Amino acid sequence: MESHHLSTVPDTNIHFTIVKAQTSSSSTPLLLFLHYWGGSSSTWHKQTSLTSPYTLSNAYNTVAIDLRGWGQSTGPAESSKDYSITPMASDVALVLSHLQSTTSLIDNGVILIGHSMGAKVTLATLSKLSDSLLSLIKGLVLVAPAPPTPLILPSEMSEQQRKAYDNEASVRWTVENVLSSAQKISSDDMNMVIKDSLTGSILARDGWILHGMQENITSALDEVSTRLLGRKVRVSVLAGAEDIVENKDQVEKEVVGALAQRGFEVHFEVLEGVKHLIPLENPDGVARAIRSVVA
Repeated sequence: MESHHLSTVPDTNIHFTIVKAQTSSSSTPLLLFLHYWGGSSSTWHKQTSLTSPYTLSNAYNTVAIDLRGWGQSTGPAESSKDYSITPMASDVALVLSHLQSTTSLIDNGVILIGHSMGAKVTLATLSKLSDSLLSLIKGLVLVAPAPPTPLILPSEMSEQQRKAYDNEASVRWTVENVLSSAQKISSDDMNMVIKDSLTGSILARDGWILHGMQENITSALDEVSTRLLGRKVRVSVLAGAEDIVENKDQVEKEVVGALAQRGFEVHFEVLEGVKHLIPLENPDGVARAIRSVVA
């Protein structure tokens, strides 16, 4: 695994990891992963680690990004607005542009894979790409995706969510009672999630709750739909049957419906027995979805 840093804008340094495929193919695209609110590039270790039984890195080059303020990435210190969806999408676009100009990793195209908040960032990233980069997008995989439309929580609920990552006990309670089916999360994964959640900057934590969640990116999707000029982009959308963060019915209505209306070729699957942390709870389901988009 290679560790890299890229300065995207002043005061923002984006960390990402690259795992190069063990076998190569002239038609194999790069897989690029974006994590959920509270996660990091490590959230995808079951998909990217060469020692994982579910790894995709044996056949695909993979890149996993720490979004600004999470993992090893840093961002501006002035306002939580700097951690909303659009600035994060701009960072991702700049990472892709950097990879395009300095490596051959995306010569065969790119599959963008986003989880929850990262899925909303994925959709917003499309509008930030140059025409040459947009032409390289071969498909999307959206895992328990946050919708492109605004979600405004009652003030009491918003305040509760802001406290979810205050300390180890609160993170553990949130993971066991809200984010996952606890029996599907190993102790190692629990420790990783706790570490990731606690090391996220306060501005990054607030950025999603106060701004990113409420951001409306549907106009950006309209613009992308026009720029695609009728080209069908495959999208696989996954929802957890027991997810109480992104309910499967809302995902079908707000995400699947929105993309289908804009000409994307969408496949929707509900995974039984899991909640929100699908990359950790059902890595095999994620791998299948990715392979289905590549095929």
